[in-house]
Amino acid sequence: MLVAATLQVACGSTPPPRAPPRPVATVTGPLTDFVPSAGLRWLVVAHPAELAHDPAFHEALELLLPTPRLAAFAVSSGLDLREVTTGLAAGFDYATLYAAECPTGGELVERRFVDRLAGAEHTERSEQPTIVRISGTRADVPETLVDVRGRFVAVSVGDPTPARVLELYARRRLTRSPSALRGAALAALPSSLAAAPIVLYAPGPFSGEWAAGARGLLGGATAMAATVVPKGEAIELTVVLAGAFDAVDADRLVSAWTDLEASSMGKLLSLDQPIAPPKAALEDGRLVLRIGLSLRPLATGLRAAVAADVWEILNIPPPPSGPARPAAGSRAAPGGGAR
Repeated sequence: MLVAATLQVACGSTPPPRAPPRPVATVTGPLTDFVPSAGLRWLVVAHPAELAHDPAFHEALELLLPTPRLAAFAVSSGLDLREVTTGLAAGFDYATLYAAECPTGGELVERRFVDRLAGAEHTERSEQPTIVRISGTRADVPETLVDVRGRFVAVSVGDPTPARVLELYARRRLTRSPSALRGAALAALPSSLAAAPIVLYAPGPFSGEWAAGARGLLGGATAMAATVVPKGEAIELTVVLAGAFDAVDADRLVSAWTDLEASSMGKLLSLDQPIAPPKAALEDGRLVLRIGLSLRPLATGLRAAVAADVWEILNIPPPPSGPARPAAGSRAAPGGGAR
């Protein structure tokens, strides 16, 4: 009787409700929050859409990245750089990480990425269906794409570690590991720098030839940053060095800039023709140098100096009228020779 009663209750009772599915965590925060600080050598963050819609800057940008070439890149990659609100490139010892905010179109970028791979790709999805990782090779070089759908896409060229770490940040698995701008070195720089349309970061300590740079100031710097802010037909360039400096070091920084102006690269970029003389000061323990430069001569010089590299980065053949590419195994030096 007891067994029968138990079976009757069990068969007639309503099964317990299933546990609700785990909510998918929303991936928030600036793009730099997903870049690892470990092993970081340099980081460039830009706001391409803001720059592309600035009339004067757009005209200068056309010298480096003509509209037809950007359109070709958009078709081949599934990503229109002119509409990217924030993008970045980060250099590590064995890899370069590229990332761009992509609220829509992430799946198209995935398809274009797979199309460019040699052989079969390997796709992994985390417990969060909005995060996808695809890996493969291209020209015998490993490439790894991470798509955080609705937020951003990232590609690591070379060692896949930066992409895998980025994915772990997105999945909130590295809450105790500091990201790029929160690492010990770059955290010493003012957070206000991030508001600039273009920012270059370089964590210290600097060694070798770098330590002797800026008349030895880099040897005592824990981090360096440079920002570019359009000002009509000009730009304001700001250089910040974090470290144990004093007021007299400001004069050394100006002298270091004067050295750069007189160099072959400085003349090529028209740095020796500033709108106003450079000014440096000690601000909150950091050395800060500011200078105004004419935009058009600077862009023309950059085109002559690095246009070939731009085409290589975007994987687009250079235009027939563009500057000649250096021979394999060599790189054009500022003075026009090889190094």
